[in-house]
Amino acid sequence: MSHIICVGAVYMDTILSVPHFPQEDSKLRATDIVRRRGGNTANTLEVISQLLPASNFDQETLTYATELLLLTVLPDQTSPDTQTVITSLPDVSTRLFQYRPGEHVAASSYIIQSAENLTRTIVSANPLEEMTVAEFKAAIEPLIPAGQYEADVWIHFEGRMPEVLLPCVQWLRKMYGYHGKVHVSVECEKPDRTVMKDVAALADVVFYSRLWAEAHTDTSICAPPVTAESFLRSQIPFTSPDCTMICTWGSSGATALRKANSECEILESVQGWKPPTDHHTPQPVDSVGAGDTFIAGMLYAMVEQKRWGVAERLAFANELAGRKVHRQGFEGLGEEIKGTDRWEEPLASPPQ
Repeated sequence: MSHIICVGAVYMDTILSVPHFPQEDSKLRATDIVRRRGGNTANTLEVISQLLPASNFDQETLTYATELLLLTVLPDQTSPDTQTVITSLPDVSTRLFQYRPGEHVAASSYIIQSAENLTRTIVSANPLEEMTVAEFKAAIEPLIPAGQYEADVWIHFEGRMPEVLLPCVQWLRKMYGYHGKVHVSVECEKPDRTVMKDVAALADVVFYSRLWAEAHTDTSICAPPVTAESFLRSQIPFTSPDCTMICTWGSSGATALRKANSECEILESVQGWKPPTDHHTPQPVDSVGAGDTFIAGMLYAMVEQKRWGVAERLAFANELAGRKVHRQGFEGLGEEIKGTDRWEEPLASPPQ
């Protein structure tokens, strides 16, 4: 059995589609409203669950070949928001959920999605007490007893609460070491969370956003303009020796750099995926969760498709994220990419 554990916050998203961003102290009618469960890591797990084969769940033993788990803080177990989260993730285990008794409202995000400039403006609120380091240790240690586990374990951290994440990842490295069966990936998305640099230094895989790269590139080393490649190369001294670093660049695609000695270094880039058409490129429909989808594609590929190289993993995640942008939500995304000429056979093959 393999485990993919994602650690992060779950939000109840309210998405308001508007023709343009409203002026302050004005009224504007939305063209659409969608309310759905959100949160980076929950989105990622939802997409991974669609990519895994039907045979992942054994009907006789009621077990999963690859178990998906979400370590997150939720309101009271009786809360309607909690039940909505559970219902929205039917193939994700609830056993690592951290409930807050007496609380009935989950963290919430209100997303204003402008059609004019294709922008998203997010206002969020979280009334729940954050996960503690002690809660993290208490959740993980029984699942992965040190020295007694044989399963491959991948633990992915959303890049929030770095003052909590850092001691959590330090503890993981102390307990399970490097280059074993416990792998760690982290997301560095928001530039102001600078302590994430220290977390990234301990990870096997780091996902960087364009915003992060542009804010944290030392221009005395890398001459402007900043590119994904120049940023990743600038991070070589600050990440672990065998780290794989990935930087997404919005519609321009993504770049991955796998560290090793100079003879074995692997650098791959892909252009942003667009739907094939003879006439024009359709406009994006819903970019909310595109980054989470990209991470889902990479985690799936690294855990389930070990024969794939960096280039194939990057291309798959990039296309998966591109296809997500051209649909509302995530429903049906896995079936769509499984039905494509390029990926149908590789995804149907038994994982190696």
